[in-house]
Amino acid sequence: MKRVLVTGARSAVGAFLLPLLLEHECTVLAVSRRGREVSGAGVRWLRADLRAAPPALGPFDVWIHLARLDLLPRWLEGLSAPPNRLIAFSTTSVLSKAASSDPAERELAARLLDAERRVQRLAEERGVAWTLFRPTMIYGTGRDHNVAFIARWVRRWRLFPLVGAGRGARQPVHAADLARACLLALDARSSHGQTYVLGGGEVLTYREMVDRIFRAEGLTPRYLQVSEHLLCLAVQAAAHLPGLRFLSPAMVQRMNQDLAFDIGPAERDLGYRPRPFEPEAGAKHGTARNARGEVGE
Repeated sequence: MKRVLVTGARSAVGAFLLPLLLEHECTVLAVSRRGREVSGAGVRWLRADLRAAPPALGPFDVWIHLARLDLLPRWLEGLSAPPNRLIAFSTTSVLSKAASSDPAERELAARLLDAERRVQRLAEERGVAWTLFRPTMIYGTGRDHNVAFIARWVRRWRLFPLVGAGRGARQPVHAADLARACLLALDARSSHGQTYVLGGGEVLTYREMVDRIFRAEGLTPRYLQVSEHLLCLAVQAAAHLPGLRFLSPAMVQRMNQDLAFDIGPAERDLGYRPRPFEPEAGAKHGTARNARGEVGE
């Protein structure tokens, strides 16, 4: 029976991962800095802040890190007894946002790329077999800033602003497929010391992606053609409003940029087989349930 530490356990991926770990007879220490959970069979919850030094956790075999990657090195350095195995999530933003017009996005991409290097170095120094995942656009719990946001928008306004043809390639990945990838990597020795892109099972254009979200909501796709300059100004203004601070004009500029990646190495080494884009699983039904049957955050 594997003892698994999951940090960022209340994330979108965590909502699907914890039940899978229990199905595979793992015991789980689930760490989150938000809210409280009642521990149950196979899962013990710990409220902790990854920005602080790690508490005494006891021995465990596997660490799956779902929180922001730049929070990982401090704990990896501070653990008195590191695990044998580490699976951690970065993001394809380290590639797609490295040359963003938004300085904050460029800084984030650089910080996460530096975190990848630090994690690799620390893991090797401490004898930990590591694997890094770089997922594309994640959906599936109704809480993301991409698919779920578009779904909320079209439900309210019944049309979507579009720059040009919206031809930029997209490869949305369901959070449940990312959780499954963690299980596939647990005992895959070929994945040790490797970094994998984890995209969805289908590449489609930005407009095709939005079309599908419309239809998942039972709506006919309708678009408002807008110039890039005008939409960037509107987004820049909206980003000052509560709940919309994640918006950036750079998001508008990416509508016609290709953001699809090669998932062949993950398919080869892990047997990774993600589903095609199914927005109804997240945008329409909205939430996923965690190991205790409660809505995750």
